[in-house]
Amino acid sequence: MNRVKILIIAIFLTSLTYAEQSVYSDSDFVDSSTIAKKNSLEIFKLKEQIAQLKESIEGLKSLVNGQSNEISMLKQRNNDTLEKIVNQLSQRVAQLEARPAQVIKIQDSVSEKTSNNEAKNNSIKENKKAEVKPLSNKDLYTESVLNFTKDRLTKAETGFKELLKKAYKKASVNFYLGEISYKKGRYKDAIDYYQMSATLNDNASYMSKLLLHTAISLTKKGKKQDAKIFFKAVVDGYPNTQEAKEAKKYLK
Repeated sequence: MNRVKILIIAIFLTSLTYAEQSVYSDSDFVDSSTIAKKNSLEIFKLKEQIAQLKESIEGLKSLVNGQSNEISMLKQRNNDTLEKIVNQLSQRVAQLEARPAQVIKIQDSVSEKTSNNEAKNNSIKENKKAEVKPLSNKDLYTESVLNFTKDRLTKAETGFKELLKKAYKKASVNFYLGEISYKKGRYKDAIDYYQMSATLNDNASYMSKLLLHTAISLTKKGKKQDAKIFFKAVVDGYPNTQEAKEAKKYLK
């Protein structure tokens, strides 16, 4: 607005200077009526210029007002946009703050499902175990012999003792229990099992080993004279066996 005022003043002063020059430049040759007409014409022209300047000023005012309105609208729009952004951010923060609780709920749900699944699986396993039929005497005997050959002596002993309760193949079962006791250094138990086995079947294929291990067990228990009787029985009764060769070493 200051620039507009300065522009109007400058134009006005220029017009006055021009008018003054027009009035007095030919003062010596023009009469008073002619000067008055010229002055009137100049005044009219100045009025027109002033009117034009006023229109320009009004136009500038309108422009300035329009720009002010646009600035106000921009400010309002910016405020609205800023408020919208703030609201969106607030909503986002609220969502983020609520997420831990949602995660906990999900985790609880997953944990509950996992626990339920584990319970179901355990129940299924237990039912399967309950549905598993016990081994027959024949299968238990085969499994126990396999455990013995694999040196799984504790498992083998458990199986053979179960078979002994059922009176299944008592001679063989007593022999294997004697062998397990012998390998574990329980020589008294071994002698008892060997004696029972020999009483039940003295023609078994394992008799040479039974007599040899009985003799060694008696030696371990300090009964060397009794042990010699069994060593001789092995040499005389089973002369071509590995057990006879071993017995001869103890008889020297």
